[in-house]
Amino acid sequence: MYRVVEVGSFSFPKPDKEINEDFLLFPIHDENSNIVFAIADGVGSSYGASYASRCVIDAVRGYATKGKFSMESAILFAKQQLDVMSEHQTLYKESATTLTVIQVTDSEVVVGHIGDCRAYYKRGRKLVQLTKDHTRYQELLDTKEHSVRKLNEHKERLSSVITKALAHGVELDYDIYRFNLNELVDNKEAIITLMSDGAYEHWHKRARFAEPTMSSPAAFANSLKKRVQKCPTDDFTCLSVKIQF
Repeated sequence: MYRVVEVGSFSFPKPDKEINEDFLLFPIHDENSNIVFAIADGVGSSYGASYASRCVIDAVRGYATKGKFSMESAILFAKQQLDVMSEHQTLYKESATTLTVIQVTDSEVVVGHIGDCRAYYKRGRKLVQLTKDHTRYQELLDTKEHSVRKLNEHKERLSSVITKALAHGVELDYDIYRFNLNELVDNKEAIITLMSDGAYEHWHKRARFAEPTMSSPAAFANSLKKRVQKCPTDDFTCLSVKIQF
């Protein structure tokens, strides 16, 4: 048997913006008592980005609570709901969003991922990334045709180009990752953290906190929030969940 024992989170718009385009799904249970939670980040260049992120999070929540949950079907349902919204509200027909969903079962952690939000798990005093960004920077990095040093000269610009997202009229393309629980559990606990790019870019500038902070989702979220608030560059969102087995 496993259960959520602690949650830490924050989600704020960039100070010069009125609307936060990030959206969270806090941990819920599907019909088999598996834990499901998620993050979405509306693509900033699209009109109605905040509506898109809210739409897909609402879709995942609804899908998880109405029947047997599968990651593939949940993401498909989110895309279908976004299409319906776009078709009925033409102002939002160009809206797009990222989506990263976590499902924790008694044997594995399943991650559904599209876009540039990230999922991590805690290992010691480090966060290990579970997902790969769908950005132009990551695409070029994967080709190994350019040196990392050369790419890093243009990292900010290339990282801002999202290569996959949920959007009306765009073919659905996403990643599914599956991890055995033994890979992620440490001392009968697992801490899984989701972040939007506005949060993790600050985390990686100095990717460490003291062990007590790293071991507490609430403390981690509070400390990272304070760091980001000193110089926010985008909407910034984090959801950290401790699960005890």
